[in-house]
Amino acid sequence: MPVLMVIGVLLTANAWVGWLLGYGSVSGFVIFWVLCALTLVTAWNIVTRVFPPMSRVDAGIRVGVVSVAVIVLSGLVLGSVGRLTIGADLALQMAVCAASFASPARASGLPGPARPTFPVLPVAVCAALLSFGAGFAVTHSPLTLYDSVSYHLFFAARWLQDRTLSIVPTPFSDVAQAYAPGNGELWFVWLMLPFHGDLVARIGQLPFALLAAATIYALVRRLGAPARHAIYPPAFFLLSRPILEQAIGANVDLICAAMFLTSLYFGIVAIDRNDRRDWILWGISLGLYWGTKYLALVYTPIFLLLAVSRGPRARVAWALPGIALFALPWYLRNWFVAGSPIYPASLSIAGVTLARGAFGRDAMLNTIFHTGDVRLFPVMAAHGMGPTLFLFWIPFALVGAASMIRRGWWPHGLMALVPVLMVPLYWFGLPVNVDSRFLMPAIGPAMLPLAFAFRKSRTWNVFVESAYAIGMVWIVVGAHAELPANVPWFMGGWLALNGLVESQFVIGFAALTALMALAWWLGSRSARWAMPLIVALCAASATVLAAGGERWCRPSRCEYLDTTSPYIRANLVAGWRWIAANVSQSTIAYTGINLPYPLTGEQLTNRVLYVNIDGRPRWRFHDYDHAYRTGRFDPVPPLLAKSSGELMPVAQRAGPRDDALRPRYERMQGFRDAWIANLKTFGVGHLFIAALSAYEIDYLWHTDHGFPVEEAWAAGDPQSFRLEYQNPQVRVYAVDLH
Repeated sequence: MPVLMVIGVLLTANAWVGWLLGYGSVSGFVIFWVLCALTLVTAWNIVTRVFPPMSRVDAGIRVGVVSVAVIVLSGLVLGSVGRLTIGADLALQMAVCAASFASPARASGLPGPARPTFPVLPVAVCAALLSFGAGFAVTHSPLTLYDSVSYHLFFAARWLQDRTLSIVPTPFSDVAQAYAPGNGELWFVWLMLPFHGDLVARIGQLPFALLAAATIYALVRRLGAPARHAIYPPAFFLLSRPILEQAIGANVDLICAAMFLTSLYFGIVAIDRNDRRDWILWGISLGLYWGTKYLALVYTPIFLLLAVSRGPRARVAWALPGIALFALPWYLRNWFVAGSPIYPASLSIAGVTLARGAFGRDAMLNTIFHTGDVRLFPVMAAHGMGPTLFLFWIPFALVGAASMIRRGWWPHGLMALVPVLMVPLYWFGLPVNVDSRFLMPAIGPAMLPLAFAFRKSRTWNVFVESAYAIGMVWIVVGAHAELPANVPWFMGGWLALNGLVESQFVIGFAALTALMALAWWLGSRSARWAMPLIVALCAASATVLAAGGERWCRPSRCEYLDTTSPYIRANLVAGWRWIAANVSQSTIAYTGINLPYPLTGEQLTNRVLYVNIDGRPRWRFHDYDHAYRTGRFDPVPPLLAKSSGELMPVAQRAGPRDDALRPRYERMQGFRDAWIANLKTFGVGHLFIAALSAYEIDYLWHTDHGFPVEEAWAAGDPQSFRLEYQNPQVRVYAVDLH
């Protein structure tokens, strides 16, 4: 009954939210539910038959990781052969599910559910926060995170529409995005397939927040903390502002952080037991981690240290198949297609270039977002964890870390050392080391010491638990203040002490927390009902908040959470809304700024692409780069674009731009007739032109109003380009080139 209740509530919530957002296809919901069931059954069979779990939490973590592996692998296979369709995915998932029954079943050996002994407050606060977050995300995401609409969801949408994996250009942004590993995007594709839209994908990182929290709990328990104390590290992890903001959006940073944590956990288990099956699962987790984004490579030394921390083990080689299966394909693709596994960067070791990319590390350091001033690191760390949590965390983390170290090197001392070791890897390994988002994998390990701040003294433990309760309230409510600091302009607001919940909704949040506390208190009397009751209540609350958020605060939406602004210009949003209301079943060419995803329309009704402005319709960045280096592409002045760093100039010279983080080869030379021919090649029906951003305007030819050259060409031919919408930063043309 508890399981059936949870399933019923989740299905009802999914259908209700889908109806609210205009998803009326019953078949889409049924297919999604079937895919979820197939994946979970497959993962459960694989876990119980091949990777037997040690506890119920451990089983959940293993099922979660194997589920992601099944989804990613199916996407890799189908996308590589051009069959990325719902029918093919259903057929493959059914076949894999059937195959998962081949191995003889084993007795699970898991104990029955025990009555939970967690304190009420952390469970209630986190449940209420997740409900607020999910309800907020349904109506606000994906516009809560910049990269969601820049490339994460856009890549997934293009792959789904084209039914194949491809390198999608990002000409007005970081060119590396087009070549980054794509396991996270394959996860979004899977979520989009049944609905042909982002109904579920817009909150696609929320399951990884739960997976990460469960893994932190499992890590703390493996380190010997009692359950009552082990609940606090995952609770404060979920209360971290960056974690919450990622959980309700569609980036891949939280996916990467969750896979980092599962890789730590499975690595410890594998070393302790030295079982071949544990090493295999560790390799699968590492492959999913390294195949999520380039950032993962920076923290590789942590896992090398982990692998040898108790001496060399020959069985560690069993991790290689998982790594090869889930990470290597992305790096091999780049090597074969573009010349470097980490393209557009060159691969160099000890000053020797092993594979040449478009630029080297020196060019990557030529960005305003790189610093050598260590005095700024506390600001980055505070922003990376959330200033309110950071201030509260410091004293308890120090006490807990000291306690961990006193317990010995393995695994307590090593786990206490992990977040410390990650700091120099972040500082020296990342060219863009000002972006504290890249510290996210360290947040989970940094929370572990909070479980070890307790002592044998009952009085001391009451004090710590009381302090933790006050800390949770402080993080949720916050204060309208900011820590004083002299920081660069782009760090403005990084030390604000705002709470996670907007002040006008704090009372409602408190009421929901009280309801969750009551549900947990009642449910905890039965071992079978506690967790299902909380999950069902979270889903129901989030659905009510999503539906009510569209009505209760009219004419605007309810802003339940105080989230960081993605700084998307209001005029761009207005242009997207016009497209959504007036354009469908069209091919839209965009230019000026790399925020194309909203142009795809509700349920991906439009195909959106960037169209080159010269006579090379299908060239991508690496094609221009290779041709430029070999002399096959030699732009003739006057050029329409010039190379630069990131908001930083480079020396003006001829020849390959190894010193330019943004070479802008695609924009150097343009011809109106060639551009027109390219538009015809792709059957473009509409043209969306945005004013250039501060990253581009000083280095690209532009009109007096800041628009790229396509605006001048379109405005000069009113017969072929009919202006249908405009505002100070957007032009939309209907294109008729017949």
